[in-house]
Amino acid sequence: MRHEPTRLTHERQSAHDIRTTGKNLIASAGPGESSYTLYDRQVAAAAQAWLRETGTRRHSRPWVLFVSMVAPHFPLTAPPDHYHRYAGRELPRPKLYDKLERPDHAYIRMYARRSDYGTHFRGPADLQRALAGYFGLVSFLDEQIGNILTVLSETGLADTTRVIYTSDHGDNLGARGLWGKATMYEESAGIPMLVAGDGVPTGVACATPVTLCDVSATILDAVGAPDAIAELGLPGMSLLDLAGQPPRDRTVLSQFHTYGPDAFYMLRELRHKYVYYVGAPPQLFDLEADPEELTDLGTDSAYARQRSAFEARLRAILDPELVDQQAKADQARMAERYGEFEVLRHREKMAFTPPPNAGNIDAVHPGE
Repeated sequence: MRHEPTRLTHERQSAHDIRTTGKNLIASAGPGESSYTLYDRQVAAAAQAWLRETGTRRHSRPWVLFVSMVAPHFPLTAPPDHYHRYAGRELPRPKLYDKLERPDHAYIRMYARRSDYGTHFRGPADLQRALAGYFGLVSFLDEQIGNILTVLSETGLADTTRVIYTSDHGDNLGARGLWGKATMYEESAGIPMLVAGDGVPTGVACATPVTLCDVSATILDAVGAPDAIAELGLPGMSLLDLAGQPPRDRTVLSQFHTYGPDAFYMLRELRHKYVYYVGAPPQLFDLEADPEELTDLGTDSAYARQRSAFEARLRAILDPELVDQQAKADQARMAERYGEFEVLRHREKMAFTPPPNAGNIDAVHPGE
């Protein structure tokens, strides 16, 4: 068994490792439209048109419609009607936001320093503006999804269509002074997973841990091809088999290789979450007793045996050091293919990835 590391390797960082786009987080927060909200409107409109014009046709096989939108995401520019739902209101302060409250963990220190978002906040008003922008984008997304579901109902397709809503990640949103997604805290790694439709009980929460790997298995099951899950060797299971069932003590895996010098891996089971860092101390949380992850048991001697059991379980799945080496080698090959790391560092100076077909609009604020 490998001994638990005591420090993050390469913790010191040169100036070019600090993201220069952090100031855009607060600079863009406010009412208006961005290329992302315009893009999401286009996607929602296309989905509604498809449902009315194509979804209602007679099909010999079940159809699957994939609708992918961006919000909520930086820039925190929310349409005015949604932004002003929250602006000026007393919004909940992010947990462990004050500097003295923040966790003292090698990776978290590095990530906070490198992401460099909070250093551009001038005070509580900036924090509230950023939160209002994010919450406004959530309401905006709700509106777009509501429009699509309304069409699903109006066309008579709702009774024969199962709907899955999920996301690729969350956002720290100021918790522990962090912004962005590159942690395994629930705010970041936790995702919404809502399923509705024929055979799915309403108003029921399932506590069994699930992942995005379960979505493809669920789609195959929903369209009448459950045998393909095993035939293709998919790692997930159908969410339809979990809906309305008692919670299972299932273990799911998440891994991250792109922020900082070393990787980290998360094992999540029904009660506990374990995070293994290549080059830093682990983290362990009891989510039943501590759902807000305020107490890190990663170096508590009383939990050494439990951490060892988790690490053994992780190593039974993969070799964390070897997999990280393979991931970094693959990244180097991709960097060479697209112009080396200096080109990628220049690309990172962009505040966010431009969406397709949204013109050259970066952000439009009233009065500009």
